[in-house]
Amino acid sequence: MHAFLLCAGFGTRMHPVTAETPKSLVTVAGRPLLDHLLDELTAWSALTEIHVAVNHEDAPAFREWAAGHRADLGTQGIGLHLHDDGVEAPDDQLGCVGDLRFLLDAVGLPADGALVSGGDSLYRFPLAPLLNAYDGTTNRVLALHEPDPERRAQSSVLQLDGPTVTAVHDDPTGTTSTRICPSWLLLSAEGLGAVVPYLDDGGPPDTLGAFLDRLARTHSVQAHRLPQTAHLRLHCNTPDDLEHARKLLRKGPRHVLGPAPVRASLPEPAS
Repeated sequence: MHAFLLCAGFGTRMHPVTAETPKSLVTVAGRPLLDHLLDELTAWSALTEIHVAVNHEDAPAFREWAAGHRADLGTQGIGLHLHDDGVEAPDDQLGCVGDLRFLLDAVGLPADGALVSGGDSLYRFPLAPLLNAYDGTTNRVLALHEPDPERRAQSSVLQLDGPTVTAVHDDPTGTTSTRICPSWLLLSAEGLGAVVPYLDDGGPPDTLGAFLDRLARTHSVQAHRLPQTAHLRLHCNTPDDLEHARKLLRKGPRHVLGPAPVRASLPEPAS
């Protein structure tokens, strides 16, 4: 299976930290954010290819980063590929959905589905139980509890009927849900195939939440409802976010959940 990592943003809200370092390569607990994600992805037994979308300005830094990982990943049967989208300035960004289309145009539509993920979050639970249970035929998202209204206002908020996603709100004022959906999606070939029609119909290219909202209205999208444990996801989008993440990991463990509660979020097998 494929992993599509969307790392082409310019990290303007992270300035001055990102003046010299792309946001996904900023260090937390002594390592780049993307390294933490790679640790999780290499535990995915079906993974064969990782494709990373980057902007033109940051491409040299990502090439240097990739050179340090490509050989080791190769010994595990995993290819690592960088894709420069050619964008040189923030005002010209393709947006995360636009960059997903860029990757699909470059790679083709995977018949067995793919992981689509941002590169600016660190997850404090093992992702392998979710990845290794994925068969590529369904669309799945994370549903993480966020009690803070201000943080919810900066996230895509899920409206759920049991495990089924019925809507996704980028303006959460109209919902009482506390379940947020980070940029970490498992999409079937059919779900990935909805990207181009969504953009061609004028869908906003800069938020996965709007795409997911459209997808949930026409396709089945299921949520992995993780326990209501604090700080399961550390989103590093501003200097304050980064300092918060660094402080938590200086004082606490990398993972605050083990595999068992993560497996418990898997859907019940069909009877």
